[in-house]
Amino acid sequence: MLAPISTLPTTLAEAHEVIVRQQERIAELENQVARVAVLEQQVETLQKQLEELAAKLGSSSRNSSKAPSSDSPEQRALRPKRKGSGRPHGGQPGHPRHERALFPPERVTRTEQYFPASTCACGGAVAIDWGNPYCHQVTDIAPPPPPDVTEHQFYHGICQSCGVKHTSTWPDWVPSGQMGAGVIAWIVILSGQFRLSMRQIQVLLSEMCNVCFSTGAISHAQGKAIPWMRPLYRQVGQYVREQAVCHADETRHYRGTNTYWLWALADNTVSYFMTHYSRGKAAADALLGNFTGYLVTDHFSGYGNVPPERRQLCWAHLIRHFRKIAERGGEGGIIGKRLLLIAYTTVRTHHRWQQQPDEAERYRRRLLRLRRSFQATLQKGLALDDCKRTTNQCKHLLKDEPMCWTFLKDTRIPLTNNRAERVIRPYVQWRKTSFASQSAQGDQFRPMVLTVLGTARQLGMNMATLMRDVCSQGLAHKPVSVRFPLAQTSACKPLQMA
Repeated sequence: MLAPISTLPTTLAEAHEVIVRQQERIAELENQVARVAVLEQQVETLQKQLEELAAKLGSSSRNSSKAPSSDSPEQRALRPKRKGSGRPHGGQPGHPRHERALFPPERVTRTEQYFPASTCACGGAVAIDWGNPYCHQVTDIAPPPPPDVTEHQFYHGICQSCGVKHTSTWPDWVPSGQMGAGVIAWIVILSGQFRLSMRQIQVLLSEMCNVCFSTGAISHAQGKAIPWMRPLYRQVGQYVREQAVCHADETRHYRGTNTYWLWALADNTVSYFMTHYSRGKAAADALLGNFTGYLVTDHFSGYGNVPPERRQLCWAHLIRHFRKIAERGGEGGIIGKRLLLIAYTTVRTHHRWQQQPDEAERYRRRLLRLRRSFQATLQKGLALDDCKRTTNQCKHLLKDEPMCWTFLKDTRIPLTNNRAERVIRPYVQWRKTSFASQSAQGDQFRPMVLTVLGTARQLGMNMATLMRDVCSQGLAHKPVSVRFPLAQTSACKPLQMA
């Protein structure tokens, strides 16, 4: 504040002096106000950064999309523990019996027979019960047999009359390389299914099969299998895009030091993978192709070109999102707790409807009431003044609210995206234990082998037999005619919950 003037100036010079002093004081106060404004802006910026850092430090696998392996020891200690049942470990009295079945007689390599004493202690003869022996089978693995080596000898001859040299013809079915169909098939399986590195495959083939190949030859064998697996890969891609309900997800894929993306599209029967340089909508469109069914995903905006009426958001991801909002203080935390309660109730109600499908109408009414409560809670969050982050999240959720309830249209739509999470998990483990892809060949091999072997496993097929048939036809320069037993399906009509 300006100091009051005790006595008024009596001359013009005194008045000018007072005016100058007051102007200097005003300028000083203006500078102080400017400095205070700058300090307030810095404090606001630091407060936002502090909130962001606190949010990052508080993020875990329970309230975000972070992997459980990235949790700190403190965050792992906060994970909810399941209450013990109080029963001892192992099988409980009355549980269904599970035991290893005996091999049939034709699978038994040799039989050893043991008989009781021929006479009893009383002096009587012991009659053998030949029809009901007690069978105890012991399974062992024989030493590795010598490899099956076929030597192809090509002779040449010279005409005795004109001296023309004649050479033998190389049959089409003779491989040009040193590996047969079985070796290439096992290299593909050991890499794609068991996630072994080139060096580990080299050691295993040497120890178990008595064959030695360089890591370069093993990599070359994987490259040779790419065009042979392509017909099966395309079959799975075409089939999965014709299904009524599919799941989609994506994860990082590395080529050297460059970041690419591995995309997955799956249903309960098949799994289809694709690598792409982008994580945007163009990559999602390339993955989906002509897919017109219902798509279950997380809240990632890359699937934004899918119409909202055909997209279901994963409630497991939503629950983690709501849990993070609930951990805040004030009215924003109250909104988060309310959303979390609605989400848990929705999941329980849906599970009860699955257990009691004859009461679908009653559960449908409950779900519709929960939806109205969900909308009202988001509207309350939208009106908050003291928590901009919660307000923005409620605004975003309210815009995408219809995609949370698409499962009400069709009974086959699940609440979570667990199918895509499960099929993509093996690749995440493979990525952690490998040196990533080093070439375009690796970018093609990985999605193909994951698609072919993953689908074979889902269908209950023998992967070794499948890959041996594929590699046999490929080595013989024949068109690969092996296909998965997938029935061609057409667009299915929705199954209403009512």
